[in-house]
Amino acid sequence: MAKDIDILQFINALRESDEYIETIYTQGSCYRLHLLLKTFFPECEPLISEGKGHIVSEYQGKLYDITGEVTRDGFSYMDQDDIETAEKWSFYKHNALKITECPVCETDFCYGHTGVEFLI
Repeated sequence: MAKDIDILQFINALRESDEYIETIYTQGSCYRLHLLLKTFFPECEPLISEGKGHIVSEYQGKLYDITGEVTRDGFSYMDQDDIETAEKWSFYKHNALKITECPVCETDFCYGHTGVEFLI
């Protein structure tokens, strides 16, 4: 039987699983993190920031994102329009990850949604 895990332990384990996880879930995929948390913690409810640019999950009276527990300031419950907008957000569609740099010319190689790209 699996040990019960609390939401903060889950978030910390996820964040520590890869150096890019925090970037992914703070730059386009915060709503997807909410959906993941809701899978394991069904009572989670999504809240959106005042500027409508970040989603957190409310669970047992506290708010969480990939960084851990966050303050309630500036967050409100999402309406259907907010949810429909957030469902389109994606780190994958709008960002690239730095993989390494060329050992000869030191040009950065990045992996984005279009494949390997060179940054000058």
